[in-house]
Parts: sequence; structure tokens; C-alpha cells
Amino acid sequence: MRTKWHFAIQKHSWLLEGSILVAGFPFLLFPNQFILGTVLALLGLIFIETIPVLLRWRSIQPPSPVDVPLLLFTIILTVSILITADPDLALDKAMGLLLGVFLWRYLSRTVQSPKQWHLALLAFGAIGLGFVSLGILNAGWLNKLEFLTPIISRLPNQIAPLPGQPGEGIHPNQTAGTILFYFPLLWSVTLGSWWRKQRQRWVWLGLALMGTAVLLLTQSRSGWLGGAAAIYALVGLWALSQPAGSLARRRLLMLLGVLTLVGMAGLAVIGPERLVELWQDPAQETAVGSLASLSFRQEVWRWTIVAIQDFPFTGIGLGSFRRVIRRLYPLNVTPSYEVPHAHNVFFHTAVDIGIPGLIIYLALVGLVLALGWQAAKHNAQLRPYALGLIVGLFAFHIYGLGDVLALGSKTGLVFWFLMGLVTTLYQISGAAEQARTRAIVPNVNAPRQLANQR
Repeated sequence: MRTKWHFAIQKHSWLLEGSILVAGFPFLLFPNQFILGTVLALLGLIFIETIPVLLRWRSIQPPSPVDVPLLLFTIILTVSILITADPDLALDKAMGLLLGVFLWRYLSRTVQSPKQWHLALLAFGAIGLGFVSLGILNAGWLNKLEFLTPIISRLPNQIAPLPGQPGEGIHPNQTAGTILFYFPLLWSVTLGSWWRKQRQRWVWLGLALMGTAVLLLTQSRSGWLGGAAAIYALVGLWALSQPAGSLARRRLLMLLGVLTLVGMAGLAVIGPERLVELWQDPAQETAVGSLASLSFRQEVWRWTIVAIQDFPFTGIGLGSFRRVIRRLYPLNVTPSYEVPHAHNVFFHTAVDIGIPGLIIYLALVGLVLALGWQAAKHNAQLRPYALGLIVGLFAFHIYGLGDVLALGSKTGLVFWFLMGLVTTLYQISGAAEQARTRAIVPNVNAPRQLANQR
């Protein structure tokens, strides 16, 4: 017999699970600092996935399109953790990944309405603001472009010691990668609010301009490339989401054409020969500073590909790159210079967890992009958010051609939060679409029901 206490827990199970997740957040994000807290946090994750179902505090989560690939991804991660030769490094990354995956699942089963989704979006923004603020305050700023040097010199440079942070501070490239999850979202919502002439459009415009300014100040060429790709993709998706033949669609397609011409003109001015020359001799000065770091990346990519060929199925082990690449391969990089990742999200994923892991990872990303696009088409009210989030995911992988937020990294939590926001947005949009369909389509059994009542 169920008691009042049981029903109270059942009603507020989401709050209990969320509290456990939040309490374990610092221990899973910094697992090597307090081992007992990390163990308790892991037990908390097991608790929220099993006990509420066993005690019937909540029903089993309905099937989702991402369930099977997420399960396969988790199995592959487990294998990668077990085969690593550096368990201390694997622990740090594994806990970050577990936190992200469990956060995704928590969002999928608790966010059931637009109001709840906006609260989750607010939490997403708060986490991003925290990471970016730390990235700015603790940045090891670089001077690549002279016209930005006076601004950079005025920025705070009080590097505070944080667990796992390099002594020279957080690299601006990492901050740029984090911003790219938010940059398209801010501009997409700005466009949507401006379209509807909403009062808060000036607030969104201000936030979008601030995000753009920070992205520029990072002087990350990978970040700038991701930002440019984001604007192009955002205009294109907004155009496709508008009704065929509408004035809005025509204007957006015209803008897309202008951006295409500008890009083609830029490539024509540089010329294919110049591009080949820059690739073969990247130490030359260019309009965006020295490309000397491209030589470094080419060296890292070369040996990363060799490592992938040596360990194609399991990878070298989650988080082990910085040691294994030095231990097994004659990397022509100064020994004192640490190489924490492969500087390419696709190479790094493959070398960390194997080619099957990369395939499942890409399947997850592609599936979430498709779900986000479906949500954008079915719900005009939430369309700015859906388009902004999936373009952020796209922009991050363009940035990932030259840099990476490694699997399980601290700021990589934002990636999993975004994936959860998109899938829940799809669930909400699908439910709203079904409700509208039921309201429009007449009930064919209504006459029979009326006759029975008479």
C-alpha cells in the first residue's frame, strides 16, 4: 500500500534527481580532488537511474531516437577506459563524460513543457557564462593581431590556480570553442525577436554583440572560421524554414547569395596557388597573423593518423593522448611543449575511442541535428532556439577542424547540455504538433458517440 510519503516523492522525483545531479557536479568535474566525493557522486548517478524506476517514483522513460546510439557510445567509452595505460587521465575524462551523458538523460525525461525548457536554457546560459568568464579572467592572452593588442593589454590577466588548468592560464582557443555553442543561438534569437518586434530584442542584440566581441578577442582562427560558418548556415536555415515564395525567404536567400559571393571573391583574391603556398610554408605573415602554428598542427595530425592506424578499433584510451603521443611516436615538437589533444575533433575522437567510436559519435551528432531541424520546422515559436542550437553544434565542428574541446573536458559539458536541449526541444515540438493536429482534424467517432449518448 502506497503512503502519502511515497506519493510526495513520486510527485517531486525530478527535484530529488536534479538535486543529486547538482550536488555531484563539482566532484565529477574535478574527480581527482576529492576521491570520496567522486565515489559518492557516482553512486548518486546510479541511484537516479535505477531507484526511482524500481520504487515506481517515476515511469520508465519512453523510447527516444538517440537511445540506441547513446548506449553504443557508452559501451565504446567503457572499452576505451578499460584498455587505457593511463587510468589517472582516463578517470578525469570519464567522469566529465558521465556527467554530460547523465545530464542529457535527465533533461530528456524531466523537460516536458516550453516553460521547463526555458528554465533549462537559462541553466545552459549560466553554465556557459561561468566557463567563458573563467576563460576571460584566467586567459593566457596571445598577441596575434596588432590592432587588437591595445585592447588585450587592458584585459584582466590574474591567473588563478584551478584544478587541471595549465600554469600559463586557459588558452583563448578553448574559450572560443565554448563561445561557439552560444554565438549562433544569440544571433538566431536576436533575429527572431527582431522579426516579431519583441521588447527584449535590444537585450538579445546586446548579448549577441558581446559574444561576437569576445570571440574576436580570442584571436582564434579556428573560432573565427566557426563563427563565419555559423552566420552562413544560420542565414541559410532561416531561409529554408520560411514559407516558399514569402518575402522573408526571398530576402534571406538574397543575403545568402551576397555572403556566397563575398566568400568566393575572397578565395579568388587569395588564389589557389597562394593557399597551397600557405599550407606548405605556413610560417609566413598573413592578414590574420602568423600561421606558424599550422606547421605544429600538421606534425600532430601526421602522428595522430599513425596512432589511429595502430589502434583502429579501441583507440589509445580515453584521455591518454598527451602521454601516448610522446611515448610511442617521434613527435617533432619541443619536448617541453605539452600536446594535450590532436587539434582536430574528428582525429581526436578516433584516436581516443577508435574508429567505431568516431562513427557512433558522428551518428549522435547527425541525429541531433536532424531532430533540431524537425523541431524548427514544426514550432515557429521555438524556431529561433532550435536553429541557433543546431548551428552552434555545426559551428563547433567547423572549429574542430583545427582545435578541439576533448571528450570529457570541463567545458565539453556544454556540448552534452546542448544535445539534451535539442532532443527535449524536439519532444516538446512533436507534442505540440500532435495537439494541433488533433484540434484541426475532426473526431470521426464524434457522431457515433453523440448517438450513443442520446
